[in-house]
Amino acid sequence: MGPPPGSPPSLLPAAALCLLSCLLSAPRGHACPAGCVCADSHTVDCRARGLPSVPSAFPLDVRKLLVADNRIEAIPADFFIFYGDLVYLDFRNNSLSSLQEGAFSGSAKLIFLDLSYNNLTELAAGTFRSAGKLLKLSLANNRLAGVDEAAFESLESLQVLELNDNDLRSLNVAALAALPSLRTLRLDGNPWLCDCGFAQLFSWLQDNASKLPKVSSRVKSTDTLLSSVSEGKRIHSARCSVTLIHPNGDISPPVMRKVAERGDIQDLSWQHNHKTRSDLFILGGSS
Repeated sequence: MGPPPGSPPSLLPAAALCLLSCLLSAPRGHACPAGCVCADSHTVDCRARGLPSVPSAFPLDVRKLLVADNRIEAIPADFFIFYGDLVYLDFRNNSLSSLQEGAFSGSAKLIFLDLSYNNLTELAAGTFRSAGKLLKLSLANNRLAGVDEAAFESLESLQVLELNDNDLRSLNVAALAALPSLRTLRLDGNPWLCDCGFAQLFSWLQDNASKLPKVSSRVKSTDTLLSSVSEGKRIHSARCSVTLIHPNGDISPPVMRKVAERGDIQDLSWQHNHKTRSDLFILGGSS
């Protein structure tokens, strides 16, 4: 039943429309965090503020978050649930020692992630599973000693991976083989253990040498896997030095047929054009 004839019109529809208009015109999320700089509504710059944790009050539709050079110890497990529009996250030089399970759940739009110069020691399987659009991932200058073979699963778009300057002594080739779009890979500055697992990694890198950036001639240290693979030089590490005597001509992916340890020498036989030939990995102390 409508209002009696001659009565004033109801104010409820008008009030509802006014409220809806206010909600639609209001900015999403919160104002810029205290002490930070917001150049625009989608960028929050909180670098070098001495922050012990991720700021909790910034726009929900932030797309670029810069929190480098702080003292942040953790990425909250629900972080990307609230900030799912992020495409660029700079987390360099903080105090991360681990990545919580599900920390990147909801990171479907993330393209750039820099976690370098932290204290990460390992990467579990599926750590970045939800970040399927990621193009660059930097994990350089951490303390990584273990990378699960499924750590990078679902990163089919990843083009740049930086694992240099960590504590890696080995790396399962399956972790790299899961990255079909990879164009640039850095592995230098790790104390590689020269064993049969290293031979498999070396083989993969030979087959993917175009992904290894050339090392500047100004770099005096030969403790870099990259210069050795891309330039065919001697490999040195904190654990061993290796000389690979290459067979002449092009080789197919090497297949190890046998390993006979003779003191510091391992005789590896490789398959080449349906023939078997031997190459020597000479293992010795660091130089």
